[in-house]
Amino acid sequence: NTAVRFPAADTVSVETGGSEALRVDSSQRLLVGTSSSRAIAGSTARSFQIEGTAGESAISVVRNSSNTSGSSINFGKSRSSSVGGNTIVQSGDVLGAITFAGADGTDIQTKATEIRGEVDGTPGANDMPGRLVFSTTADGAASPTTRLTIDSTGKATFTVDASINSVNIG
Repeated sequence: NTAVRFPAADTVSVETGGSEALRVDSSQRLLVGTSSSRAIAGSTARSFQIEGTAGESAISVVRNSSNTSGSSINFGKSRSSSVGGNTIVQSGDVLGAITFAGADGTDIQTKATEIRGEVDGTPGANDMPGRLVFSTTADGAASPTTRLTIDSTGKATFTVDASINSVNIG
């Protein structure tokens, strides 16, 4: 009940317990819990996808060390057109994003919320000015709107709906 198979041209799958555990498809995508990839949150199908029907549809990152350091997920961006390049980024470039989308009965393309890290100024050697942008999608809308930006100086800018009479901070 354990096997390595070749279910299609340029595709390999690993089976355990009589079920497919993972697949590398012909586009070199690693698929866990599914045999075909799909696009999420307005993107194209990504290189790594996990699907399931319970808590296994998650990524766990654990660091075991006797110090103050914790686990991390690191995003990086270069303007190089080749793998391993270090071409300098520019103000306004998105360095990474965390996007949340839900099925709307048609697909899982529409974003509900997004957090982006962006370049906020002119970068230079060991100098990377950045801002965080938090966006949410209003009821009836199809895309997120920026609600909070924390810029490279630490200044926070809130965008508040005109129909709101008060804002509570703190």
